[in-house]
Amino acid sequence: MVIIVEGKDDKSFIVALLNDLRKNGEIVLQDNINFDNYIEVMGGKSKLLDSKHTKYKKIQLKIDNDNIQKVLFIFDCDFKEDDNICGGMEKSLECFSNLKKELNWNIAINVYVFNKNLDYFLMDTIKDKDCYQDFKGLINCLDIEKLKPNKKPIANLYRDLYPYPEFDFKDDNFEDIKQKLKNLFKEDNG
Repeated sequence: MVIIVEGKDDKSFIVALLNDLRKNGEIVLQDNINFDNYIEVMGGKSKLLDSKHTKYKKIQLKIDNDNIQKVLFIFDCDFKEDDNICGGMEKSLECFSNLKKELNWNIAINVYVFNKNLDYFLMDTIKDKDCYQDFKGLINCLDIEKLKPNKKPIANLYRDLYPYPEFDFKDDNFEDIKQKLKNLFKEDNG
């Protein structure tokens, strides 16, 4: 199996979430399994949605050799203002559908698209809500949403100040992606 993501931050997030699922017994795997080995970083959404990307040729070889039977794509829908071609949920899913047709893989393929960018999603799930409120005030004070219509600048500032934020993986926002990951790591029993 392989999980295909946009960037290194996405990979780090998915590894943390998978480790939490394993710790809580929601996926049962050997302790020495390194989740990094299951995740392919594509280098951005446009590259992830480009069927000509060289990494897809390598994945195709693994599929042909029966080394990969399942794949899960995880990426942001982004904002239409930032990406007129594949921005927003509808266009993101349309672009993914085209990618899937072009790849023409004969394996189980699933997708999880964040309904905004990952930073925005994660900012909404930080355990320390009091701290988050300070950042929300900063957004308003600096009028950031007029300068850039997403929370990436604030999320980057938060990440610089607190490189290991404590996300509450029990937050309801995580349920859909957790289910996709649990299904991916579930043993097929016939």
